[in-house]
Amino acid sequence: MPALKKKIISFDDADKNYFPLSAPDKRYPAELAVFQNIFWQLKHEKAPKDDVLKILFLFSPKVRLAEDPHEGMEFCITAKEYAELTGLKVDSTYTILNRVVDALYDHSVVFYHSEKDRDIRTRLINSCSYKDGCFYISFTHFALYIMYVFNQQNSFTKFKVKSAISLSGHGLKLYPFLIQNEFRYNFDVQLKELKLALGLNGDSYPEYRDFKTTILKPHIDSINQKTELTVEFKAVKKEGRKASHVNFTVTKKRTVKAEEPKKKVPDEPQNEQPKITATMVYKEIIKKPELLPRFQESGEAINEMIDRIKNDFKNGNQERWINKLQEFGIAFEEPVPF
Repeated sequence: MPALKKKIISFDDADKNYFPLSAPDKRYPAELAVFQNIFWQLKHEKAPKDDVLKILFLFSPKVRLAEDPHEGMEFCITAKEYAELTGLKVDSTYTILNRVVDALYDHSVVFYHSEKDRDIRTRLINSCSYKDGCFYISFTHFALYIMYVFNQQNSFTKFKVKSAISLSGHGLKLYPFLIQNEFRYNFDVQLKELKLALGLNGDSYPEYRDFKTTILKPHIDSINQKTELTVEFKAVKKEGRKASHVNFTVTKKRTVKAEEPKKKVPDEPQNEQPKITATMVYKEIIKKPELLPRFQESGEAINEMIDRIKNDFKNGNQERWINKLQEFGIAFEEPVPF
């Protein structure tokens, strides 16, 4: 006898206790959008239009930098501000914002509630209004939670607002996905995994060449042109004769600024910083099993991950590992005893 399908229920006041609006460990500057990673796993009852995602990206720093946000708090964006960020003319932004805010008000998402072992439906905003060139929005409790609470228990992704809103279509999800994995520098992703991350059915585009031509190449070209990332990709055959994975190489463009030579102060004692080693890094990761999926590549064994860390340290690419660990509250101030 088939298992009974559980009905999707709506988010209610009792559910708020499971998602406390505790202050974030770090607030991050206003030019960054920051979302819990569960944001990218939400099921949208209607596929979100580009402008719906973009307006959420624009409101992200407003919510994150607020003191004690709550459902009754209104957040504002002006038509002029929206025009400056998107490059549109101010006159046209009034119409666009009206349409986008209305679409967002009607938009519902579904997420899996682990405590209740069932799917929960919620809207993202409670109210919206317009007055004197300003659009006001109040967010639901769950929307505030994924835009405000960032800590070791709630992994998150931070990315540049201006970079994200310069993109369109699948690029709006591909860019944050690449940002999440940029610290790995070179990594493989299973094709089905990648398609699901982009909101596609895992069985769509059965031929890799079609997926490459229609999705990957145009959007990666756009990301390379409009954002701080430089991305290369190629097909990888790990399961049979057909491409089963995509290999990405992701780096950040560097802006080199001229620096004045440092003046040496005679007779001043120099405090040398302790050297951080590959061993210190992988020991910290292995000590916390819940972090392993954030650092391992698809299908990668622990010993293979350790070899990758060693190679990165050997080739001078250790910074991405150290920075990623710092996001999870792990800082190296003194040598870790072996």
